[in-house]
Amino acid sequence: MKRREFLNTSSKIFCACATGAGLSLLQSCSKNVVSSPIEDGQSEELEIDLNSDGFTPLLLNGGSVVTDGNVISSQGLILLRFSNTVKAFRNNCTHSGYDLMPFSNGVSVCTSGHGGRFNTNGQAISSPATGSLREYVTQLDQTLLIIYK
Repeated sequence: MKRREFLNTSSKIFCACATGAGLSLLQSCSKNVVSSPIEDGQSEELEIDLNSDGFTPLLLNGGSVVTDGNVISSQGLILLRFSNTVKAFRNNCTHSGYDLMPFSNGVSVCTSGHGGRFNTNGQAISSPATGSLREYVTQLDQTLLIIYK
């Protein structure tokens, strides 16, 4: 096998393995999430206990996590604790549709490496990303977070 063929084949295998490991990690975080329809049948809600594994960073101001797909967004959510509220955005870069990294120093970066970045209001702050992330209504009652669709 030529070197170029070897590198091409091995990089595809590595990507497949990394994707599988990442999905399994995200799925393990979803076990502490409860979803239920709201009484009027028009909307849905997602309840998250911030004391559960994977969500404890949201107990502190500035903490951020990314969830897997759920009843609010099949693409998952990116959550950010800001004072006595938690902001919830769709985990989907407006340029390419790739996932986003949790917020760090007030910025979330697209995982694709193309340079898309978003501020804590969900607004694109560097191209090629444009516009704003979809934001969802949230309610925080001590350590119980409810996100509404």
